[in-house]
Amino acid sequence: MTAKSKITLQIASIYIFVLLMGFLLRNYETNKHYQWILIFISIFEIAMICYITGKVDGEPLSSIGLRSFSIMDIVHGAVLGVVLYLLYSVPTELFTNVSVTISYPFKEMPFLYTLLLISFINKITEEVIFRGYIFTKLNQLLSSKCAVILISFLLIYVINLSVTLRFVGVNMYGTFITTVLYCYYLYSFSRKSIIPLIISDGVLIILRAGYGYIIWDAIYSFF
Repeated sequence: MTAKSKITLQIASIYIFVLLMGFLLRNYETNKHYQWILIFISIFEIAMICYITGKVDGEPLSSIGLRSFSIMDIVHGAVLGVVLYLLYSVPTELFTNVSVTISYPFKEMPFLYTLLLISFINKITEEVIFRGYIFTKLNQLLSSKCAVILISFLLIYVINLSVTLRFVGVNMYGTFITTVLYCYYLYSFSRKSIIPLIISDGVLIILRAGYGYIIWDAIYSFF
């Protein structure tokens, strides 16, 4: 088996497994233990990626972007999160009748707990699998950065589609701009850490949950 064939088989195997896990999770959404099932599957998937990287491929975890934490990771992650939030919300603010400035921060702890637990853990798993392992393997397989970005977008969107089972243009737009921005970041910085991307996801979750009004208040204060 050639090196490229092996990489293709690894990507396909991992992707199919994650896709099946997505369908499995969807069947447990109403289960009272759903959160724990999600945590277990997420930890298992991350452990699987780490095992394949270290034992099967014989490479350090830094090769898939799992590097030591740096203060600059916080700065980069915060900037990426704010930029993503604006890219998500500006079209809504400019081209629809819905105002994103009329938004209130969440106050109930159960909501905050659920939001951080489900959304953030889900995002960590997504970054490790797609922006970490699969992105790295695609770059070994393909010479075109545009092709890598496009395939990354399609793979992530189909995974999300398997959970919602609905085609939503807004979700496609969000997945596309997130993929382009994150891949551009990984191409632009030699450190190629996915830690800032995970931080960015956390910032984006909080802003979209209600605290984005702070950003818009700051923007409108200049006008």
